[in-house]
Amino acid sequence: MKTSRRGFLALGTVAAAAGLAACGSGGGSTTADGKPIVKVQVVKDSRTAKMSDLAWTKSLEEAAGCSIQWLETPSASWDQQKKASLAAGDVADITIGGFGSGDMADFGSLFMDLKPELGSLPNVQAMFDAEPYAQVVSTTTDGKILGTPTVARSITARSSNHMFINKQWLDNLGLEVPTTWAELETVLEAFKDGDPTGTGAAVIPLDFNAPGTDGFGLFNPNLLLSSRGITVSSGALGMYAKDGVVKNYLTDPAYKELIVFLRRLWEKGLISEEAFTHDWSAYTSTAKGDGDVAKVGVSWMWTPSDIFGSTLGPQYVTIPALKAEAGQSERTVWTYNGDDLAYQANRAVVSANPGNKEATLALVDAFYSADMTVQMRYGAFDTCVTRNGDNDYTVLEPADSTKNASDWQFTNALADGAPGWIRPDMVLNLPAEHTEYREVDAVYEDNYANIDLNQDVLYSNMPTTPEQSRTLSKNATGINQNAMSKFAQWITQGGVEAEWDDYVASLEANNLAESIAVQQEIYDAYKAQMDELGVDLNSLSE
Repeated sequence: MKTSRRGFLALGTVAAAAGLAACGSGGGSTTADGKPIVKVQVVKDSRTAKMSDLAWTKSLEEAAGCSIQWLETPSASWDQQKKASLAAGDVADITIGGFGSGDMADFGSLFMDLKPELGSLPNVQAMFDAEPYAQVVSTTTDGKILGTPTVARSITARSSNHMFINKQWLDNLGLEVPTTWAELETVLEAFKDGDPTGTGAAVIPLDFNAPGTDGFGLFNPNLLLSSRGITVSSGALGMYAKDGVVKNYLTDPAYKELIVFLRRLWEKGLISEEAFTHDWSAYTSTAKGDGDVAKVGVSWMWTPSDIFGSTLGPQYVTIPALKAEAGQSERTVWTYNGDDLAYQANRAVVSANPGNKEATLALVDAFYSADMTVQMRYGAFDTCVTRNGDNDYTVLEPADSTKNASDWQFTNALADGAPGWIRPDMVLNLPAEHTEYREVDAVYEDNYANIDLNQDVLYSNMPTTPEQSRTLSKNATGINQNAMSKFAQWITQGGVEAEWDDYVASLEANNLAESIAVQQEIYDAYKAQMDELGVDLNSLSE
């Protein structure tokens, strides 16, 4: 393909300079024509086509001078496979999107320390030089680099979670966007009783992604704790940071206040009856309504089009952080996981004993060339991306009119699950639905201004020692099961006032204080490394 040949000219020069042409000398398996075979386990979205059917995978093989044997697992099925793989000590030459910092703490010996290999990884080294926080998130407690990240700071938001309300419904009922919990309650009641669609159809005033039995995930109502100045993290259940001190909101009066509020909404029939039981598919399909008639008034997601679809998405606007009550003294914040969105740790990890070491390292480095980064994230040149020149690309609108931009991306590429480096100076022209998040995220500007990213964030990719990992895992079982069962029970059945003191005592008996202390140790060590490399996250967010 003409574009591919032109696109890999620069990469071929880099590979030759790094001496990677001899990558077949590692003694592992080879093809009939002598190309080294690299086994790559990829954990991917269920929408993504078979890897060998994606044109860019051929270009990837060409760039690294090897043949890839793809091992593919849907993300929903990976957990059990991962446990078996780790227990057996059997991992692929490269794994994309399969292992995290906890795995590194417990099974680090299965993975190659890439720090001594950086001389064979010029693209990765260049990324670390330009983006020192990428090296922070990639470094273990004992100074090793057991995985390479995805770095995409210029095209990511500061939070995965955004709150949306149907503005068309508000206009139909003569209402304003709510600014407090009380105003939200009033609006939800109007949605339930006021026929906001004008069709007489029953609607769901408020819906959210079902919380897990072992903790909160994305798009859950614990995000409303931002109303009380708590920057909700995506890490261990209830943990957050404030002024450099690790805390836990599970026993905080603000958490109890939130439960009381949600219980009142449930009693009034303002929350979906399936909010605690529906799966992801049901949650998102319900939000897409019936043709051009919406069903859900308020919910959380990445962008309106992602959850409500391209047809209904324009009906919704973003709600900045609500105040818990009018005139409150606490400054509102918003949930933040921008460090994880911009710097996803351990996106690609390498076996400690790959069959063809040089070929394996060549392949890892190829992920971080500009051309491969863009194709692995958005799809192949010509079909999904136009290469305008060096470091200059245009991502095309979907060729399939039945798919929105997100679905098209996930069909043809690994999307944000791909390892790679979106360089700060890269020219990347994106379809409107790919940039929708910018306007959405900007609504929270005043809320983000109340967060010191160097003091008020419990970072997403903090490494742990094996002992720390064991302690947190041991304590988490009792804490998580108790907290999450009570959360669902108290909202749907009530009882928080009568049972609160016993609940707090039970979490304390399950060593909540010890877990907080361990998280503080982890946080302090991580902050020390940030300081050593001169990382200031406040300046990176500007």
